[in-house]
Amino acid sequence: MPEDIPSPELVEQFRQFEVRVDEAVRLIAQLKQDKRELEARLEEAAQARAEAARRIDNLIDKIDTLL
Repeated sequence: MPEDIPSPELVEQFRQFEVRVDEAVRLIAQLKQDKRELEARLEEAAQARAEAARRIDNLIDKIDTLL
């Protein structure tokens, strides 16, 4: 077999490597999307927490005025 033509085994190994790289790229893209979604949910939760704290403070103030 001439040296400039890769062996079938090498071609198959390269194909398998390409498949693994493609899978890794897809996984990274999915993880990035998951991260963006989790960050958005975390921001919503932080806003809800701040709103709840504000409402509690308002209620405490109202109770204090009644006392």
